[in-house]
Amino acid sequence: MPPIRFWGIFWIDASSYATAQQGFLEIARVCEVEEDVKVVKRWLSNIQEHWLLIIDNADDPSADISAIFPTGNRGSIVITTRNPDCKIHSTAGSYELGEMDLEDAVTLFLRAAGMRDAPIETLRKKAITVVQTLGCLALAIVQAGAYVRNRRCTVDEYCAIYARHRERLLTYRPVQAGSSYKFSVYTTWEISFEAIKKFSGQTADNAIELIRIFCFLHYDGITEEIFEKAWKNSCDREYLSRNIAGLFYINSQEPMAEWDPFAIREAAALLASFSLIRIDASGRRMSMHPLVHVWARDRLPGDLQKLYRDMASYTLATAMSWTGRLPDIEFRRALVNHIDSCINLWKDGSFLGRDFDYDRIEMAARFAYVFSENGRLRDAMELGEKVLEARHRTLGSDHLDTLRAMDGLAKSYGNMGRWQEAMELFEKVWEVSRRTLGSEHPNTLGAMYGLATSCGNMGHWQEAAELMGKALDASQRTLGSEHPNTLMAMYGLANSCGNMGRMQEAMELWEKVLEASRRTLGSEHPGTLGAMHGLAKSYSDMGRMQEAMELIEKVWEVSQRTLGSEHPDTLRAMHDLANKYRDVGRQQEAVELMEKVLEAMQRTLGIEHPDTLRSMNNLANSYSDVGYQQEAMELWEKVLEVRQRTLGSEHPDTLRAMHALANSYGDMGGSRRAEGGGGASQGTLSSEYPNTQGTMNNPAVIKTKKQPYRPLGKKILPFVAMWRLFFRKIRPESDK
Repeated sequence: MPPIRFWGIFWIDASSYATAQQGFLEIARVCEVEEDVKVVKRWLSNIQEHWLLIIDNADDPSADISAIFPTGNRGSIVITTRNPDCKIHSTAGSYELGEMDLEDAVTLFLRAAGMRDAPIETLRKKAITVVQTLGCLALAIVQAGAYVRNRRCTVDEYCAIYARHRERLLTYRPVQAGSSYKFSVYTTWEISFEAIKKFSGQTADNAIELIRIFCFLHYDGITEEIFEKAWKNSCDREYLSRNIAGLFYINSQEPMAEWDPFAIREAAALLASFSLIRIDASGRRMSMHPLVHVWARDRLPGDLQKLYRDMASYTLATAMSWTGRLPDIEFRRALVNHIDSCINLWKDGSFLGRDFDYDRIEMAARFAYVFSENGRLRDAMELGEKVLEARHRTLGSDHLDTLRAMDGLAKSYGNMGRWQEAMELFEKVWEVSRRTLGSEHPNTLGAMYGLATSCGNMGHWQEAAELMGKALDASQRTLGSEHPNTLMAMYGLANSCGNMGRMQEAMELWEKVLEASRRTLGSEHPGTLGAMHGLAKSYSDMGRMQEAMELIEKVWEVSQRTLGSEHPDTLRAMHDLANKYRDVGRQQEAVELMEKVLEAMQRTLGIEHPDTLRSMNNLANSYSDVGYQQEAMELWEKVLEVRQRTLGSEHPDTLRAMHALANSYGDMGGSRRAEGGGGASQGTLSSEYPNTQGTMNNPAVIKTKKQPYRPLGKKILPFVAMWRLFFRKIRPESDK
């Protein structure tokens, strides 16, 4: 199809009625037509030639731009607008210009910076950081380029200056801007905001309040559900909600009536009409461009920043519930980024200091719970410590909320592998709960379950099984056989039985837990996935490898989708799947998967976390399988050193590490003796490593460069001493 040729191309600035009128009069002067808007429109409607009319900056949602269209079909009209409602005028399609493509954004920046012909790849890499910081927004990129071109800073320096002087940079517009557009990034949005303020009525007021709340949440994933749940929960409790009682989406609702989304949807639609927010196709999910997000916050004076930061935080906390239903878990998961945004915007770092009231402490407790539930274990622990300290100070040690805070922190300590501290806290909670609430209160049973879990983690499996059995009996009697607390106790007892070698009993318990969890919680609930994972381990212990592998693969697949690829539960499933691959002889897959697990665990949990050490130990096993004895030995040495320091020399996990390292020293000594006795065995890697026949083409093996053996020297003596120590310490455990 040949390109369309236009007889004339006309441009009208439609930012106001006056500028549009002036545009038509300019057309009249150029085309020698009577200087009257109606005459110009009629003339365009009747001439035979095909023309193009560009109606630019048609941003005002209160103006009907169709009033300035010439009638007929003699020409074509292109509208540029920030108002999505203008799509209604489209007869040939519309296109929404959002963020630029990354490569195009880099090119635009370099050209605006006067580096049109810059071929240097390193310069483009530096420019990528700049345009990503600016959200690939064209106007901001042009301004940044002009700032660099005017020698205010170099490309290298821009991001550091932006971090300190964002507001000044985004309002910067040089005289020689190279563009007819007369506004900076911030003034563009400021004009839209001022236009909203000129609207009379409640909707405009609500829109202003809404964007002030939005700019303290995360800029993406702002759902209507947050505000609906905040209102519903505010009807049921006095605390927390009183802090947001004045907000329009709370006070505009009838008490205990049905939720009415009209006010919030009208306010959001007004903001969207000025392109200050975006609303997705469902109409229930909203977002902001990152630069609009910071502009909306930067324009607020300090007192209003504090006010609306608190309003956003309390809205999130009020929207939360403590229940373990899957929809509630999924909703809390969606709040994580918003909670991060609120906490990080406490510029002085005092999210929870010494002088905060009950509501602020309750809000922090809820946020810590969300972090813990979503695998943010260190954040949950650090916030939980502050919550407990505040509860002790304000409520005393026996108050129910203090016990709840203590229980939450004990769980966090357990999740972080600080089992001794967890056990001590659970003992306190259990003792106080029995005295103040009674021995069969759900809180008391929960503390007993936590204490039993801590005992098991410390290697006291018999004691753990006895406590867990008591908790299970009491929970079945008082709460019923399928209550979540009962299932949790059954889960713990199954785990204890497995650790004690009572394999058949453990497997039967796991099967019961899994069946009940699927029926009562749903197939993708974290509790159900945990039971499935436990049953997979039990099947493996019983030699039912195929069933074990199928279960653990399912757990990993669902966990990645529902919890995220680096959630601790996902990583544990991935770790156990690697072990199953090793058990069935799929060594290459085992090594590759275990390397990924260890890397992720070191990053998310830390080097001293028990799960990290377990992965390190099992990667050492996998390395040993494929002949990487040197790498295996170095990993086992690290595991033993950390376990001795964190668990003590007599913990079962420490003894296992000692056993593995002793075996490694023995293998290394044997290899050395073989080498000295007439050369390495045939088919070994680098003529040094035994038992590696067939691994030369294994990518998991050859990707790591082999290092020469270090002289064993004095390690032969520790090898003998370690074996003696191991057998001396392990026998009493075996006799029990």
